[in-house]
This record gives sequence, structure tokens and C-alpha cells, in this order.
Amino acid sequence: MPLVRIDMHSPLADLRPQLSEAINSSLAEGWGMPADDLFQIFQLHEPGDLFYSRTFPDAERTDIVFIDILAYNGYTPEIKQRGAELIVDRLAALGIKRDNILISIHENGDGDWLAPSKEQ
Repeated sequence: MPLVRIDMHSPLADLRPQLSEAINSSLAEGWGMPADDLFQIFQLHEPGDLFYSRTFPDAERTDIVFIDILAYNGYTPEIKQRGAELIVDRLAALGIKRDNILISIHENGDGDWLAPSKEQ
């Protein structure tokens, strides 16, 4: 059950539904998670509120979209990279410049989640 936080500048606000679908479908396909495992937080920022390198490493950034993924541990590095690459590809198809995307993936384990099921 990944929890995905997306920080971006407010001019991109109208793209939230498409970004959400692109990110979720990438994780479902790339990580093999259920498509309805959807938990995302979008945080909009005014232009100038997000600070980032325009050039590191070998980039030509004009903006930034931070994508922070908290996932249950156990995904291999290859699986994590596959999901991240799919996210970049799908966001690029929406017009987000590849250099403007930064993805962070971190993990936690047993006892670190609580998502109660429906009551019986």
C-alpha cells in the first residue's frame, strides 16, 4: 500500500486527475500492486515556494514535481525503478518535462501501517 505525496506548483493544479491516474497505473503495472490501492496527497505550492537545482545531475529543469513514495518494504530495486520509470514516461506523455520530475522512494515494514477493513 504505497502512500504517494506529490508536491508541485499551483499552475499544474488542473492536471491532478491525470497525474494521479498516471502515477497509480504505473505503480500497479510496475510493482504489481492492485489498481485500487490508491492513496495520494497532492500539495500545491505557489511559484517560488519550491527550491531545486535547475541543473543537478545533468538536468535542465524549468519547474519541479516532487513525488515521494512510501511503500511497504520488499520491492526489489529493479521493481522500484521499473515503477519510477513508468511514472516518468506517463507524466512526460502528459507534457511534464522529464527533467522536472524527482521521485523519492522509501520503505517501512510490519507494524508501520494501519488501514482498517470495513466493519463486519
